[in-house]
Amino acid sequence: MSTLHTVNKPGQAMALCVRAVVSGDSVLLIEDAVYELLSPASRLDALPDGCSVYVLDIDARARGVAVSAPFEVINYDRFVLLCVDHEKVLSWF
Repeated sequence: MSTLHTVNKPGQAMALCVRAVVSGDSVLLIEDAVYELLSPASRLDALPDGCSVYVLDIDARARGVAVSAPFEVINYDRFVLLCVDHEKVLSWF
């Protein structure tokens, strides 16, 4: 059963998400959670293999955060498709 985890804040929300993610799940960074990409000791490094990480383009651009591989920048249309493609959606805030 795959889950899409949406995270909107760095810190505790991201830490809790990382503890719950399993291989095959996806994580979408939105709002201030895109700042996780700037952290040299990012919690994203602790995600299991087989986990995809997406970043909402409008939030990254609004905060001046550059996104590079292995993270994928997506738009709202792709966000909706991710919600449909996963069996569950969990929001961490």
